[in-house]
Amino acid sequence: MSSTLSLDTYQLTTLVSHFDAGRLAADHRLSMAFFFRKLPRNRRFVLACGLRQALAHAAQMRFDAADLEALRTHPLLGPAFAARPGLWQQLEQLDGFEGEIDALPEGTPAFAGPAVRTDGSPFAVLDTPVTVYTPLAQARTDLLRAKLIETPFLSAFNHACMVASKAARVVIAADGAPVLEFGQRRTHREAAVDATYAAWVAGCAGSSNLRAWQTHGIPAVGTMDHFAIQAAEAPGVPVTETEVAAFAAFFAAFPTASTLLVDTYDTLRGVKHGVLATDGQLQGVRLDSNVTPALVRDVRALLDGLGAGAAKIFVSDGLDEHRVAELRAAGADGFGVGENITCSPDAPVGVGCVGKVVVNGYGKITMKLARGSGKATLPGHLQVYRFADHDVVATAEEAPPGGTPLLEPAWRGRAPVGIGTEAPRAARERARTAIAALPAPLRALAVDTANPGQPNWPLVVSDALAARIEDCVRTAWDTPAADSATEPTEKAVPA
Repeated sequence: MSSTLSLDTYQLTTLVSHFDAGRLAADHRLSMAFFFRKLPRNRRFVLACGLRQALAHAAQMRFDAADLEALRTHPLLGPAFAARPGLWQQLEQLDGFEGEIDALPEGTPAFAGPAVRTDGSPFAVLDTPVTVYTPLAQARTDLLRAKLIETPFLSAFNHACMVASKAARVVIAADGAPVLEFGQRRTHREAAVDATYAAWVAGCAGSSNLRAWQTHGIPAVGTMDHFAIQAAEAPGVPVTETEVAAFAAFFAAFPTASTLLVDTYDTLRGVKHGVLATDGQLQGVRLDSNVTPALVRDVRALLDGLGAGAAKIFVSDGLDEHRVAELRAAGADGFGVGENITCSPDAPVGVGCVGKVVVNGYGKITMKLARGSGKATLPGHLQVYRFADHDVVATAEEAPPGGTPLLEPAWRGRAPVGIGTEAPRAARERARTAIAALPAPLRALAVDTANPGQPNWPLVVSDALAARIEDCVRTAWDTPAADSATEPTEKAVPA
């Protein structure tokens, strides 16, 4: 569990100036949204995940003695806090999160992209297309707590959504065969537990990670390693004999759960040794070296020919979704996938989730424009309504346009509620159902990011939200600064 001091430094340097301006009063409450502006590379949807970790952080959010001592001795922050005893007292007295959090339930597909109006026409402001998105979460709280949740919440959402979205693609590629997450040795041991959870929500059948089993009840499974085979070697004894002996010993220990790793020396010979060592009762073999469709087919034929037709073929070997699909078509029965889920190398920096103020502490609905940067935000509280073939992104205050509202209560007051208290299995089942319901083009593995005509999930902006965006743009860009001599002639909303 992360420390409350897991913060970007600017969260606290700016807190000092907010205190000086009188914005840390308990009734100075604001709203912020956590969202991503575009789909990551090679993705047609993002699978929402990370809420469990975010809420766990919210519950334990307080500064212990070691945290306070670190702040006291920081060369920049220490003197600033010492000069402001009222601010220091607020930090000392912090006791968990207090406020409201609405969120997208874990396991829900989320989207971002070009918006259309309710009449089907592209939504543009000042001739520039506007991008909209599905918020992952919206929080309302005092300014102090808002500053303290931003960094850890973004860490939770970016990491978990990254892993879950990648794992979902691998599970789709496996076409009903079980996928096991084997990636904890490729990432930090603390991050590995969160990665296992995200992969399990996305549909992985289990993991090699025992701590994830201890923490979340996720099935912890394993086969055997090359270490076991090599450790059985003895001077003067052929490895053809010691391999059989190692297999026999493992089978004796686990007679109903023995998947033997057969490629330490020679894969096809190892298959024969596995059948021999188990007296034909072999449950499965694992292939982990230079696995090709041809090898899978050869192993299947050999097993059948040796009378071990019931034995399964389990494949590891640095797999990703594309190799999984290829090997599944060749007859593989299950897969172990490590770094290509846990580290998601084709989209390795999360999903670009950010946190921004949408209603400030004075009650003003606000919108970051950042002209020309592509970093515009949507103003105010939102609600997203899912229909069978599109989403409507609306203001939270307007009458529901139909469909299913996606953002649900996750925290009220000082404790989680609703989706914030659900069992992990509920998120897993939600993901399974939701992904299966997506149109086939959105579940396809091949994604051509250079092709603007590729299938997208339609995102419709409600009339009320469109009007709010247009009003915010006019308000922001009709200021004296916008009329200065250095003002660019083109006024455009960043896409």
